[in-house]
Amino acid sequence: MEDDKLHWVVTLNRRNRTVFFALLFPVLGTHLLVIQAGAAMWALLALQLLVYPHFAYWRARRAADPLRAEMQNLLLDGVLLGMWIAVWGLPLWISFMLFIGVCLNVVIFMGLSGMWKGLLALASGVAVVALANGGLAFHPQTTLATSLLCILLLTLYLLFFAQGAYERGLSLRESRRQLGDRLEEITALQAQLQEQALRDPLTGLYNRRYLDQTLQRALSDCAASGTPLALVLIDIDRFKRINDTYGHPAGDEMIRRLGDLLGERVRDAGPVVCRYGGEEFLLMLPGTTLDAAAALAEELRVAFESTEVAVGGHRMRTTLSSGISGFPEHPAQPELLVRLADQALYKAKLGGRNRVVRSTDAGILQMGS
Repeated sequence: MEDDKLHWVVTLNRRNRTVFFALLFPVLGTHLLVIQAGAAMWALLALQLLVYPHFAYWRARRAADPLRAEMQNLLLDGVLLGMWIAVWGLPLWISFMLFIGVCLNVVIFMGLSGMWKGLLALASGVAVVALANGGLAFHPQTTLATSLLCILLLTLYLLFFAQGAYERGLSLRESRRQLGDRLEEITALQAQLQEQALRDPLTGLYNRRYLDQTLQRALSDCAASGTPLALVLIDIDRFKRINDTYGHPAGDEMIRRLGDLLGERVRDAGPVVCRYGGEEFLLMLPGTTLDAAAALAEELRVAFESTEVAVGGHRMRTTLSSGISGFPEHPAQPELLVRLADQALYKAKLGGRNRVVRSTDAGILQMGS
């Protein structure tokens, strides 16, 4: 397994174990000099502190579950160090330093529940030596030099872990900040996509889906407050002839120009301007009476009639027909009001186009009921 694919605990402990076991060798070496240890003990200590860290890493690296293997390595550390403690007769500062090191490792990577495993590992190492020797010798004394070196190494070890915890805390905060930024980006993108789903790509106006979502709510609010609401359904006259004569780009430009006109004339927060389909547009005007909506539709008709659209060297003009329905003249039912506005628009077309017809004109209410 490649190093960059290993669990971070395995790679971190490889560095920790290699560095601190190497530093531990000269510290414990001062004790071996004092007790006049033989070549065999020096060789075993060198294997333990200088070679074993590489074996532990190799074992975890080749394991099917590297993290689990590394947790086992931490406990094996405790067993082996416990054996050295027992061999030397439980020297106080050496025992304390190794005890803290083992407990710190297992608590950091296993939690407080892992401390009992670490203590058991140390005790197991001590027990192995006791059984082999038929008991334990007790030699708690260490020289001042060894004791000071133990204190120094233990202090460095604690500071090292504290620095590591600090750096991981910074990394975690940075990760959370980046995650928060990313979440904000995703939220903004979702809002943008939702907005795009409710917009007509040609004109930038709302589409029929948005009208379907808002009309019932707007009618309910108007019915509750006793205020009127008008719908104005607008259609470009002779639009098919424009497409057939000048091409679809010309038709698209005509639609865009009407969309711009409607967006400029209807800017209030309440009204909604949407492209209803093809060359049809619909205005939803809360708080607007039929008469006021008819006046607005007439203004739009006159303004568009004088609008000249130039595409590909051709100059075009056309007109608008509009049908209007509204509440409270009719029930606050979205489908009914749209159908009545469509019937009024149909009557405007039959009447010669380029005109505004209200649903309250003769015959419309009966047709819509």
